[in-house]
Amino acid sequence: MKEYKSKFTTMMFELLLGLAATWFVFNIVGKFTHSLIFASLAGVTVLVFFFYKIFYTDFITITLTDDKKMLVKRFNKVVNAFEIENYYWSEYSKNSKTKNAEDQDIYYISKETGKEDYIDASNLKGEDYAQLLKDLGAKNDNEPAIKVATTIK
Repeated sequence: MKEYKSKFTTMMFELLLGLAATWFVFNIVGKFTHSLIFASLAGVTVLVFFFYKIFYTDFITITLTDDKKMLVKRFNKVVNAFEIENYYWSEYSKNSKTKNAEDQDIYYISKETGKEDYIDASNLKGEDYAQLLKDLGAKNDNEPAIKVATTIK
């Protein structure tokens, strides 16, 4: 059984970004409205959004069990369970073959329905993310190059 957890330093960095965004919104709203109440409400709204995103949405643990299941947990409660063999796994969306360097989403397509969805794994360490993709079969290092025949007219 392998377990991949959210990285603490990434969460703290995002929290600092959230605090900076809160301060920025507080100052901008304060400048335009000249009201401490509206500025405070706007700042608190941004801060609550960041706390929700960082400590609830992104705080996940991904566990690969010995019986070929993947469990996505939040606060030790399973929120998603997957039979690995029933899905196609990829680091790219089926509509795109490229991605941003910082994008750490794991896309999966159901073999039965063809429905695509993704798991946001942005708080995992880079090496954990790459290892998880290998374990799911989404990334193969020793895959031979595909040769394409070209015709010259």
